[in-house]
Amino acid sequence: MGKSLLAHALVHRFVSTSAIARNAPCPCGSGRRYKDCHGALGKVATATVARSVAPPPTDASAGAAINAIDALLRQAEESFARGELAVAEATWQEVLSLDPGHPEALFHLGNRLRERGEHEAAIDYFERALERAPGHPGVLNNLGLALEARGDAQRAERCYREVLAAQPQHADALANLANVLSVREAFDETVAVYEKLFTIRRDLPAAVWIRRAMAQNRTQDIAGAIDSYREVARLDPDALQVYLHLGTLYIQQRSFAEADTALRRALELDPGNRYALSQLAHTRQQRCAWDGLAELFARLRQSLESEDANTEFPVLPFAILAMPLSPLAQLRAAQRWARTIAKGPLPPRPTVRRGPRERLRVAFVTANMHDHPTMHLSLEFWEKIDRARLEMFAYSLRRHDDNPFERRARTAFEHFADVSKEPAARIAQRIREDRIAILLDRNGYTLNGREDIFPLCPAPIQVNCIGFPGTMGAPWYDYIFTDRFTVPEHLRHFYSEQPLYMPHMAFPSDTTRLPAGPPPSRTACGLPDSGFVFCCFSNPPKILPDVFALWMRLLAAVPGSVLWLLGTSDEVMPNLRREAARAHIDPARLVFAPRVEVGEHVARNAAADLFLDTYPYGAHTTANDALLAGLPVLTCAGETMVSRIAGSQLEAIGLPELVAENFEQYEARALELASRPELLRSYRARLAANRATHPLFDMARYARDFEDAMERLWSDHAGNAPV
Repeated sequence: MGKSLLAHALVHRFVSTSAIARNAPCPCGSGRRYKDCHGALGKVATATVARSVAPPPTDASAGAAINAIDALLRQAEESFARGELAVAEATWQEVLSLDPGHPEALFHLGNRLRERGEHEAAIDYFERALERAPGHPGVLNNLGLALEARGDAQRAERCYREVLAAQPQHADALANLANVLSVREAFDETVAVYEKLFTIRRDLPAAVWIRRAMAQNRTQDIAGAIDSYREVARLDPDALQVYLHLGTLYIQQRSFAEADTALRRALELDPGNRYALSQLAHTRQQRCAWDGLAELFARLRQSLESEDANTEFPVLPFAILAMPLSPLAQLRAAQRWARTIAKGPLPPRPTVRRGPRERLRVAFVTANMHDHPTMHLSLEFWEKIDRARLEMFAYSLRRHDDNPFERRARTAFEHFADVSKEPAARIAQRIREDRIAILLDRNGYTLNGREDIFPLCPAPIQVNCIGFPGTMGAPWYDYIFTDRFTVPEHLRHFYSEQPLYMPHMAFPSDTTRLPAGPPPSRTACGLPDSGFVFCCFSNPPKILPDVFALWMRLLAAVPGSVLWLLGTSDEVMPNLRREAARAHIDPARLVFAPRVEVGEHVARNAAADLFLDTYPYGAHTTANDALLAGLPVLTCAGETMVSRIAGSQLEAIGLPELVAENFEQYEARALELASRPELLRSYRARLAANRATHPLFDMARYARDFEDAMERLWSDHAGNAPV
């Protein structure tokens, strides 16, 4: 998901070296008392103070000056300890009246200035202190903080590294260096610095544990991030944001019971929290554990459709796509999320000039160059792009082990760049240097997407393209890649982007994924030899109680029929069997298919009789799999993009009769097809015949349509006209 929720809400709290009691442990980590280690800063001053008093001092006058300064420093320390900050500050100023370069007084006064936000003055005081105490770790550390606050992160980093060169175990400098590295997105080094810090000290503030967890998350160390957040929860049991993070990370780890516990705790702390409500509902959908789900949906619907612009705890837009929410709720959720990503005016778009014979430069940004549904659909289309028209680039956001999908993609694209370790600013700069004209986001608000790249506006034209099946709600996306069935005219106002309409369908296909040879038998698939087979291979989170109840009515009405589902977890299967029993259906009539490789999965669709789509999040790649295998798909089209993509594919293959407008029509059509074998055979025959004549599986035509769409975008770009 790219940026974590806490990144929107956390105010960075830096570790500073402030006024330290002389008998306290030195913050450098040496184990000695401050007065015997770096607290000797005061002794350095007193050793030279006599030289600053009028000429030439006697031993007695030097001793008196030293004693006076020591007394003032003790008074200032006592005043500071009592909270009498103004008195302490005045006393340190009195020290400077006796010795204008006294480093300890300069150090403490610099701290007071820094804490008040007077960073330029603080920098001056710290630099003056270093003239008399060069290389002092406490002064260098706090100089780094002031420089960082002023916006000079590079000099701040040098300060912290100078401290650590002399004192490798200086805990404050380690914590602050880790923070600077994290800000510039050097997350691998950030984690390494935190590991060193935590071997020295573990009694650190919660803010340091949080920053460590954020860095671990960005390096895909989910288990490590969870451990760090659990420590924060121990330190502060009422830390709301920590439970929100834990819930999200447990979901990524597929530890749904633990996610449920963390999110319920978040709702105890903040009962109306949108983020917790949405993630708790999402967690229960993942397990098909539906108790209390209707209430969660109702609370979310009311909250999301409100005009409240509060973005403190926005919901993850992807998490709500499978929930029965309106397109208005989806739009407002996306807009609230977008407002947390980039505030203020956007940077100007680059000017890209194209020569008269120069090809148009088009780039995809994606984290899914592996065994992923969007890759299953895209490879053949990419391979058929005419390189005489488009110069194709790919920026891969996530490193994957060597796999056949990425190998094909590297061949399909003329330019392929692994940018998985690069910060957003560097990726954006690279895109600008490559003079990309049209930049397509293939992830959006999905797992491993990089939502921090597109707000940097690295291309003249930026497109939300298929990866996230909904509006991004963000002003830095100009277009959404779609078709007129998926986003009809009467629903356009629920999208912040202008629709970029493909002439037939927006979703491509890859016909090469269907293996040659006969499909597997029913017996080989674990199905009964006789009886009607309803099928739905969509991921279980898409299955909602009302759709499942409809399916159970179909099983009751069609004797001997079974429902063939995807068996994804040990939690989902018993939960769905229990729901079947509640509907008075023998749980044995639910048949669960194991996960298999792509080609085998596509081929086994042919063993079923009818694919039943889910709602509101319908089948996308899964519907394409079924149609490619010759299995008719029955869908119900709603108002959201996710509910209409299967219908778009049915239109493109010439079977619009299989698109229902409501549940009543859907149920009646399913029962009719299950009861009339000749009608079902006619649909299968049409599906087989239309493969050669209709656009759904014609990727050469799709590639030409895509090229035309890109050229049309570019030709209209000069006048900023919508396409």
